[in-house]
Amino acid sequence: MFRKNKTMVITIKVPKFLYEELKMRARNEGIRSVEEYVRRIIEKTIEKKATDEEKIKERLRALGYLR
Repeated sequence: MFRKNKTMVITIKVPKFLYEELKMRARNEGIRSVEEYVRRIIEKTIEKKATDEEKIKERLRALGYLR
């Protein structure tokens, strides 16, 4: 689903208190960097959204609203 090549990187600015919270959570999960932790959160969120959308479509098909 994701292109994992490193052709482009962007910077996202977050308040210091949020960065510190992310840093703590990353350490608690054994992840070495905030960047990697945030990347994993974003990937999981996108994957979950796609899964949820497919479940909704399946349910609507079962109910006869979609073909």
